[in-house]
Amino acid sequence: MTTSLIFNKNNTFDVQQSLISWFSSFNPQYFISIQFPKHLRNNNLDTTNKKLLKIMRAFEIDLLGRHWNRKHIPFIAVAEKGKSTHWHYHILIYDCPFNFFQVQLIFHNIVDKYNLTKETIDVRPIITSGVNSYTSKEFKADIKNHFDSDRIITSEILFNLSSKSKKRI
Repeated sequence: MTTSLIFNKNNTFDVQQSLISWFSSFNPQYFISIQFPKHLRNNNLDTTNKKLLKIMRAFEIDLLGRHWNRKHIPFIAVAEKGKSTHWHYHILIYDCPFNFFQVQLIFHNIVDKYNLTKETIDVRPIITSGVNSYTSKEFKADIKNHFDSDRIITSEILFNLSSKSKKRI
């Protein structure tokens, strides 16, 4: 977590470029935005992460079945506040063997299952590399290049799985 309130534009640019490069290295296929409805919004990251866990676990189970955790679909979620005080997520899904319409249908079913508004989850195929810079836009670095890495949540961290991936931050 950032310990200083003095931010440096050059350091921030370097951190954001490093994150863009790291996100790109996974070659993500799908970009998911999750913005909870007003009655479920929260300004506590841990509480909101539990809601994300519920949605993403349902996604994995619906696509892969009951033993989903043996070979899950990897993703990187980035928590953002934007201009509000409530957390929302941008998620990059990679190494997914399912096509866009299958992924979109599963998230549509999750919206129905949990009685969410259709605007809660937005699913898009990644066509341009601009998604990676969009996902890193809120990261600010202090003069020592520290930034709030707690806002980056890999699927292994969210599901408490041991990582088999060699790609690390």
